[in-house]
Amino acid sequence: MLSNRTKRLLFGSLFIFLLGYAVNPAFAANASAELRFYDDSNSQVSSGLLVKNDVTMTFTGLINHVVVKQRYQNPHPFAVNARYVFPLPDESAVHAMQMQIGERIITGNIALKQQAEQQFEQAQKQGKRAALVRQQRANIFSTDVANLGAGEEIEITLQYQEIIGFRDGVFSLRFPTTITPRYEPLTAELQQKANLETTDTEQQSEETANKAHVASAWLKPVFHRAQSQESDASLNLAISMDIGLELSDISANLAGMQIDNPSFGRYQLLLNRDVPMDRDFELTFKPLDKAHSQAAFFTETVAGQGYGLLMLVPPSDHFTSQARLPREMVFVVDTSGSMHGQSMEQAKQALFYALSLLDENDSFNIIGFDNEVSVLSDTPMIANDFNIRRAERFIYGLQADGGTEIAKALTQVLDGKQHDGFVRQVVFLTDGSVGNETQLFKQIQTDLGDSRLFTVGIGSAPNSFFMTRAADIGRGTFTFISSTSQVQPKMQLLFDKLAHPAVTELALEGGKAALEYWPSPLPDLYFSEPVLVAVKLDGSQHLTLKGQTNTGPLTINLATANAAQGEGIARLWARQKIKSLLLYNEKQTVRAEVEALALQHHLLSPFTAFIAVDNYAGNEIAERSMQVRNKLPNGMTLPQTDGQSRVFMLLGLLLLTFSWLWQWRR
Repeated sequence: MLSNRTKRLLFGSLFIFLLGYAVNPAFAANASAELRFYDDSNSQVSSGLLVKNDVTMTFTGLINHVVVKQRYQNPHPFAVNARYVFPLPDESAVHAMQMQIGERIITGNIALKQQAEQQFEQAQKQGKRAALVRQQRANIFSTDVANLGAGEEIEITLQYQEIIGFRDGVFSLRFPTTITPRYEPLTAELQQKANLETTDTEQQSEETANKAHVASAWLKPVFHRAQSQESDASLNLAISMDIGLELSDISANLAGMQIDNPSFGRYQLLLNRDVPMDRDFELTFKPLDKAHSQAAFFTETVAGQGYGLLMLVPPSDHFTSQARLPREMVFVVDTSGSMHGQSMEQAKQALFYALSLLDENDSFNIIGFDNEVSVLSDTPMIANDFNIRRAERFIYGLQADGGTEIAKALTQVLDGKQHDGFVRQVVFLTDGSVGNETQLFKQIQTDLGDSRLFTVGIGSAPNSFFMTRAADIGRGTFTFISSTSQVQPKMQLLFDKLAHPAVTELALEGGKAALEYWPSPLPDLYFSEPVLVAVKLDGSQHLTLKGQTNTGPLTINLATANAAQGEGIARLWARQKIKSLLLYNEKQTVRAEVEALALQHHLLSPFTAFIAVDNYAGNEIAERSMQVRNKLPNGMTLPQTDGQSRVFMLLGLLLLTFSWLWQWRR
């Protein structure tokens, strides 16, 4: 018979153990129920749906036209409803969708999201095959397929456009293949009593109840949790390049890419071997003759309205000849659990290299964050040898653990002030694995002051949506580092740019009324950083770009008559306008304007969706729903989002052992 003291000890131990179990999502997820299937030899086979992604890209001028074919295969002897949450580039303008079942092709229609969802649910209940494509974030989408029959295959085709990146004389593009697990901070608010004199117990209880606010809910991906498991999704990729320039140094980060050059200026790239989808695909190439890449202007006319796409790289000697201003550099590094592994090593390498590029005219500081914020110094430090050594010791001690509380780091680093006599630049290194982006964007917009925020994406599949939007609002730029071999060259390019003064107060003017162009406002301009803007033309013969430098105003004129003809520019203009409307305004206040733009230009948005319904009912109404699994990003281990949970479990186990020993000795 156990004594009361032993019972209390056992009860406390079990409580601590269960508490640790409950608050550790990774542990809980590992133990969750799972449907498993076995073949005739009693070996486990994939329990999920299979998806093959065939991606075709065609470069025309500065625009990349992309066709993504998702082939859903149901290996089970019963019908299922399928869901696949997948990433696309955060600037992609998704404008077309179709569903193919055997020989039948059903073209998807763009509709308001709520109406599309109702059509899909109705078709699902009627046993019809249907597909619904929605945008959850600018770079996260989901496809739902209803009533996928036993052993059946359905192909969903999506089309989107994006602008090819150009910086430092190098063209680049990324195609994401998987999603980094997001950290969703939870906050609670204690509501104040509306009437302190009330005696109604129930009402008081409601008024004072804790109310949890979860960051904007979304359909989350599911992930492979064991490296030995078979991949459910794979990738084949073909790229046709014809941008009118002879290219050099064509490079891709995935092995096995075949490159063919059939004629002058044309290139064919092929990656056709079912590549595991565990890292972003990145392609870079350079024009052989850089003189032709300094300016490009394309136009398109749709329904009598002219649109333009302008890229302009101002001469670098204008910037390099200007005096360099003293800087205060603040490095903010994410040390949360999602950074564990290669990402943390990349971040440390980037910090070490960044320190080596400072001189004694600069001051600096380092801030690390996970659940909590740790600061190298309470005040900025001069970049002398002693302080650099101190900073290196601080970096050596950084360990990845805990949650991703970016808001706390932003509160620490953004002071909302104007800093006369020096340039304050914040370099933010993170994988951005958070789900509360909207909250963070508002914080940056409110607290930025005259600081500039430069985001550096670390890891094989960082959250580029957060990175690019945060840099847009922070009037800085986004740099992507996918491997340790890229740390030095990419940090060198970033620091070369940061070392030279910016052109501020940029504006684009025509000859008549004010132009409607996006992004708006235009970001600051740095050495070798192009202006890339989509504009609704007003019929003027010239466009003028104006700005302010340290030595006075800067004016650049561009003749619209010399523009080349492009395709899809109107969609890109609409996509950029939707992005700016949602970035700088409350979502509901611009909802009607976004819906009208999206419907007019056939674009996915937070308020629109593509719907396709087959009028022929299948043989079986699906009673099960399954989700295609995403692979964890290469080099990433399961995130440890709360380091205290392991402590709780260990403490609980120790106490359990101690209590049994105590009872045994008695």
